Amino acid sequence: MRRVLSVTGNIIFTAVVLYLCYFIIQAVQNQSPAVFGYRMLRVVTDSMEPAFTSGDCIIVRETEQKEIAVGDIITFVSGDPSLQGGFNTHRIIDIATDHTDGNAVYYTKGDKNNWEDEYTVLYEDIVGKYVYTLPFGEQISSFLEKLSDRNYYFAVVIIPVLLCFISSIRQLVKDAGGRKS
Repeated sequence: MRRVLSVTGNIIFTAVVLYLCYFIIQAVQNQSPAVFGYRMLRVVTDSMEPAFTSGDCIIVRETEQKEIAVGDIITFVSGDPSLQGGFNTHRIIDIATDHTDGNAVYYTKGDKNNWEDEYTVLYEDIVGKYVYTLPFGEQISSFLEKLSDRNYYFAVVIIPVLLCFISSIRQLVKDAGGRKS
């Protein structure tokens, strides 16, 4: 029984390490994987001051269309060509209905901006609704920004993760070999 628990623990640890690798790789590529419907995002501009500022880390949650209202802060895939399909996080200032297909159209604006966004948002473009600003978000954001430097990334992430992964595999092989005897 003890050996089964040891093997199970090693399999779980290996899965967690692999997921963390995936999460870190996604973060370095300015992508954000969802975990149970939540995403952590770095704020890169001050367009939403005073709600949050550049360098903050925020949490957004996937949400149903019926839960979205004027005044909510949403993160969406922007139609603005200057953002090249990147995420944008702004407040909904109006919701209208497209008369051609009946779908909701969201009008957004950054709190600090004097103008509304030029491009409207459809529900399928919404990544999530803002729920929280992380404490120490600036430190997390700074760390993630440093990960874009390949040397830093390799030294801080890849080497320790590889060592943990190799150790887990070695232990699994050892446990499997011990079971055959």
